Amino acid sequence: MDTIQLSIEELIFSFYSEGLYEQGISIKETYFPKLQDSELKLMLEFAARSLLAKDMAKEVNNQYKLKEEVASFIQILSYAEKTVKASKFDSSLIAEESISFHFRSDEVYLHKLLHDHQVHYISKLPIEEVISNISKFFNFSSLAEQSEVLCKLKNEEFEEFLEDMSQSDSLSASIVQKWISRMHSSNVIEFLEDISKRKGKMDSLLSLKYDANNNPDLIDLYFVIPGKTETWLLTRDANLDLEIQRINESSIKNILLNNKILSV
Repeated sequence: MDTIQLSIEELIFSFYSEGLYEQGISIKETYFPKLQDSELKLMLEFAARSLLAKDMAKEVNNQYKLKEEVASFIQILSYAEKTVKASKFDSSLIAEESISFHFRSDEVYLHKLLHDHQVHYISKLPIEEVISNISKFFNFSSLAEQSEVLCKLKNEEFEEFLEDMSQSDSLSASIVQKWISRMHSSNVIEFLEDISKRKGKMDSLLSLKYDANNNPDLIDLYFVIPGKTETWLLTRDANLDLEIQRINESSIKNILLNNKILSV
């Protein structure tokens, strides 16, 4: 079994079955905040029968439990060693969607939501397919092996930069000249125009690792800006200043393989 799809009710049952009550309660409170205990019990019974029909659950001592081959798909959602989350805005720049890659030992699981967040899709992937799934999610038309750093942006200037980019759909000449001079490059006009059209809103790649208490620590955060002809990538150097590149496979591999916690 490489892939499972679970309704919200089935996922809540699965968490309960694995003793992950906090996670199950959290989802229940998100989707069914007014559900009474008696109603929850009935919902879990229906979910158990549904999983039994899918051959994903079994009866043990008059109770339904997940089969062992299914349990690993649930455990990874709570006990991954590392997670890389890809997020992007829709065309309206209002709603966001995301997919996550959970890493544990030599295993990688893809987790995404389908059908208006009503179905959880969890699939075990070969490590070499992660980059292709990221490319498909972001709709990269092409992916160069590497990219030079086109210019840099000081960390302390980043908030001001985004504020300027969010002002209007068209950049004023004064704003363009301001940031060309600060970035010490004349090769960024297309980048400035692309991020201005998105009003400073950026897609992202977030990498987290988990400590012994399962608390997340930030490894890295990349920003992705789809443009008219290029897709831009913002990464950080050792001083946390931002480096602007074209999207490239080498940088994506770095965020997938790097486990060093980012100091902020």
